[in-house]
Amino acid sequence: MIDFVCDGCHTQLQIGDDWAGKLGHCPHCGTNTRVPGNPKRTPKRRIVFRMVLIPFAVVAFWGLMFCIADPGLGFCFVLGGVVAVLGGIGFCWGFTNFFTFLWHPTYYRLWKKGGGDPFFDTMDRPFNNDPDSTRYQELYREKARQESEEMFGICPPTPPDSTRGIDDPNII
Repeated sequence: MIDFVCDGCHTQLQIGDDWAGKLGHCPHCGTNTRVPGNPKRTPKRRIVFRMVLIPFAVVAFWGLMFCIADPGLGFCFVLGGVVAVLGGIGFCWGFTNFFTFLWHPTYYRLWKKGGGDPFFDTMDRPFNNDPDSTRYQELYREKARQESEEMFGICPPTPPDSTRGIDDPNII
C-alpha cells in the first residue's frame, strides 16, 4: 500500500501498489492527484518468454514432424532452432543497447534511471504491455523539466537564426 497526501484537500490517502505513478481521484474533494512511486514494469524475463514462445512453437512443431521421420534429425532441428532464437534475441538486445548508448547517451541514461531498457521498452504488444507512460517515464520527466526551464527562463536563450541577414525587415 502507498500512503500519500491529496494535493487538493491535504487528506492522508492510501492506495494499492498497482496505482504507483498513475493519477488517482481523491474520494474527499475529487482532485486528481498523482500517486507517488514508479509504476511496475513487465519483467524482462516475461518479455523474453513471450518473444521466444511463438518461434519456439513453430520450431517444436517442425521438429516433431522431423522426429517422425528421423528422431536424430528432429532433435538437431529443435536444438538449432532454440539456439538461433535465443541467439537472435541476445544479438538484437546487445545491438540496440550499444547503439542507443552511442547515439543517444542521454536517452540511454534516462532509460536506465527509470529501470528500463531500450530493447525491451521499444517492444510493442503482445510482448510488452506496459503503457508508454511507464516505458518512457524518465524521458517524459526530463522533457517536462526542460520545458519548465525554458518557460521560466532558466535555460540559455536560443541563438538567433543565422540564415537571416542584417537587412531582414523582420528583425526588430
